[in-house]
Amino acid sequence: MTQEKDMIKEYDALKKKYDLPELRELDKEFCIGKLEETDFLLRTIINKISERLEQTLKILGDIIQPENNLANMYEAEPFSEDEKKKIFDLFKKISYYHKELLINNFEHDKDSAAKLINKTFKEWKDLKKEFLEILNKIKESWRKESKSRLELSYFG
Repeated sequence: MTQEKDMIKEYDALKKKYDLPELRELDKEFCIGKLEETDFLLRTIINKISERLEQTLKILGDIIQPENNLANMYEAEPFSEDEKKKIFDLFKKISYYHKELLINNFEHDKDSAAKLINKTFKEWKDLKKEFLEILNKIKESWRKESKSRLELSYFG
């Protein structure tokens, strides 16, 4: 428990120095979780943000280019070609941030990590809004009564 408190104090010092978001907000958006003792706290946070973006990219990628998997193909079906182009644009934006996070992980320094955390956190709000609209459409596709091409061919 004391280690966690020490890491929270360390984050608070970094937060003050770099004007970082509240830890609670970062945790809410990127599932940071408990801060374990480390000499590279910002790198740990960068990794957690990267994991969230990776999860998002996987879902978007499965819509754009569904693998030979019934669930992926079914979830991609309700999206028009125009919608898939917009999804690809979102995919590109998130991919850019994801690659920035990876580069920072390899070339880690506190100043650039802090700037990147701030930049990604700020942009994530809009990106997440677009992503949630897509997720909701996917979710609702599972409730629709109409038969999809996949269902007709799978069961036919």
